[in-house]
Amino acid sequence: MGKEIKKKVDKELKPIDRKSTQPANLTGDEAAIFQRIKSEAEGSKEWETISEKDLHDYSLGVDPFKLPAFAKKMKDAKQFAFRWVERKKERLDEIRSLEPPKKWWIVNASTIPESESECDPILGCVTRYDQLLVFKPYWMFEVDQRMKREIIDGKDRAGDLRSKHKQQVDETGSEMLVGDKFKIDGKADVIMADEEEFGNDDLEDLVDDNE
Repeated sequence: MGKEIKKKVDKELKPIDRKSTQPANLTGDEAAIFQRIKSEAEGSKEWETISEKDLHDYSLGVDPFKLPAFAKKMKDAKQFAFRWVERKKERLDEIRSLEPPKKWWIVNASTIPESESECDPILGCVTRYDQLLVFKPYWMFEVDQRMKREIIDGKDRAGDLRSKHKQQVDETGSEMLVGDKFKIDGKADVIMADEEEFGNDDLEDLVDDNE
């Protein structure tokens, strides 16, 4: 009688299979991590079937972020400009929401068919570690760079003027160059521009020149 009760209790207290049961109250990121751990736990021991000849040969002397062959060819032909960006949704939303010529597009088999052999089979884009490859038409890249150089040149010229002429700060905190040469009469217009109108993309958005 006692053995029968023990068997019944053991059956009712069968441990939960934690490999397949998702804990409650997980955040979105935690749930995503849990699902990835679960899928790996349920899979085969992949590493047991991988040999040395299957590995990518990333020599210590080779830059892993060197442009793929197809991208370098297009860059050299001045067809497209390429760069690596962090593979995060916030960063991707940022570069895709910019107005041309600052906007970048994601490299995939649809946008750049030549990239198909380099695309990650899961994500469908060209990846390196936590980065993915983006592009824009080369002519658009050149316009963007020209705009940035003009902004820098304008700042340099303004700095030269401030060093040569007396400055004055008005009640609003604005700096002004003073003197007869800089006097504004009724025939002149005061033109102001906010640098943020040009966007906040980094000045280092350059084409990858790695050979």
